[in-house]
Amino acid sequence: MALNSRGQAALTDALYFLLIVSTLSTMLFFYAANYGLTVQQRVVNQYWREYATSALETILYSSTPRIAGQTLEDATEVDYLLAAVKEDFADDSQIVETRDALLQNISGIMQPISGNFDYLFYFYLFDAKQFPFVLLYTREAPTISDDGKVTPGPGKVYFCNPTTLNDLESLVESVGSSAQGNARIQFVELDESHNASYPPAQVNLTMWVPTPIPAEVLANLNCELHQTIVST
Repeated sequence: MALNSRGQAALTDALYFLLIVSTLSTMLFFYAANYGLTVQQRVVNQYWREYATSALETILYSSTPRIAGQTLEDATEVDYLLAAVKEDFADDSQIVETRDALLQNISGIMQPISGNFDYLFYFYLFDAKQFPFVLLYTREAPTISDDGKVTPGPGKVYFCNPTTLNDLESLVESVGSSAQGNARIQFVELDESHNASYPPAQVNLTMWVPTPIPAEVLANLNCELHQTIVST
């Protein structure tokens, strides 16, 4: 009997050992099979994060004429776009005079990827919890004709006025995976006595693969359609 018990115990131990080895082998197989895909996805995500950061820096430090209405070729004095935006904001805590320049620079720099990515650009004041400037670009789904011809959907440019930062975070969450570039800056505010204060702010550029935005999320952004871009 003692010999049979030892034999059963040895067999049981062997079965447990095989079960553990089989489980570990299965886990290792799935890990190895997905390892390449995981690394590739991380590399792609890192690439687009770096692209968003570089695009943001290019937008802020693009050259712009000091005198409104002049072109860069004819301008007698030029400055960084960010410097012009800060001067514009200092007058009345709004971005009005440089809004079109911002739009042109953002659209021009993002144009090479605008067919494959939607994007959001905004300034946010931490203390006042306000948005001096919010631009949203989205592209509608393409259409397919009866003969199989694919026509790209039009791009739409919106100026938005969200109430809280949560409204923009809800937008980013609704579109899934995204890449962001952001930076801390300081605006300048002048009171009636021309005393200056320097409210902290954030500038952000977020981009994602075109994804339908839920109607309730878009409604919370208080967006106004500024331009429709039809692909030719």
